[in-house]
Amino acid sequence: MVQFWKLRCRDVTCRREKCRMASVEAKNFLEEIAYQKLKNLLHETIGLNFSCYRDEYLRRRLSIRLRATGTFTFSQYLNYLKKNPQEFNNILNDLTINFTTFFRDRDVYDYLEKNLLPLLFKSKEVTIWSAGCATGEEPYSLAILVHKVIGNQLSNYKVTIYASDIDEDALAKAQKGVYNKKQLYEVEDSIINKYFSYNCGTYQIKDFIKQLVHFEKHDLMKPPLHNELDLILCRNVMIFFARESQQHVHMQFYNALREGGYLVIGKSEMLSGDTSTKFVCVDINCRVYKKMLSSVGCKANYLLGVVKNDTLTLNNSIGGQRIVAQ
Repeated sequence: MVQFWKLRCRDVTCRREKCRMASVEAKNFLEEIAYQKLKNLLHETIGLNFSCYRDEYLRRRLSIRLRATGTFTFSQYLNYLKKNPQEFNNILNDLTINFTTFFRDRDVYDYLEKNLLPLLFKSKEVTIWSAGCATGEEPYSLAILVHKVIGNQLSNYKVTIYASDIDEDALAKAQKGVYNKKQLYEVEDSIINKYFSYNCGTYQIKDFIKQLVHFEKHDLMKPPLHNELDLILCRNVMIFFARESQQHVHMQFYNALREGGYLVIGKSEMLSGDTSTKFVCVDINCRVYKKMLSSVGCKANYLLGVVKNDTLTLNNSIGGQRIVAQ
């Protein structure tokens, strides 16, 4: 009899556990449906292609909004969004992280100033794109470098720096060009004094620098707004994108660059897939790449770094071998 009741209790326990597991699976299934509905709603409302983001990144950023709104599931948050449409702007701000600083990774800017920009300015017309410019620190840093390189000869050149982002609030701040001391903490006083105007605790980019930069809204998953570019910077943006989306965007950059144009990506980023065969690595430490020439006959000289008979130093991405070509 005792044995019977033990078996009976064990059977009841197993059934309860199975019911509990089935309930959990059902809730997870419903949550997954709600998550997909949420992504579709956000795409329809904001117009942002969320399929480009890494799934774990998207879920992590959305969980921040769940906590902020006091909701606990995607289903609850979906209902909250329908009743509070202003929340869409909060999601967009959280998803499009706008952390940036002037001259971020100074060695990269040193390389641009000492090596790349002087090479580009052998031409009188130079076009640059800062893709994912956030609040403008990167394109303004580039504009300052341009002035440092060609100085008083600026009027003899046609220099255009396009700066794009999907976040309209960030672009509005960038266009104003006003920053506080904290945002300039890594900038030398000599740079601040020359290129900024101080006013009531804030620093305004001077007009002769601002006029070099043209801000515009753009989704990186869509075709570029400009082509025949000499240089594209897209740094610390692709780390939030899924691998397939990274390759898609990098191929867009390839198509937007002129032959022999340059791409600079973030230090924690790499080219992959087909795009890795479309560029040659010029400097692996600074993540500087150069677009391969389309002509097969030109590729041998190109890979040796022969550019208009100028000396160019290449860092081979395999083994870090340094190649110097004349």
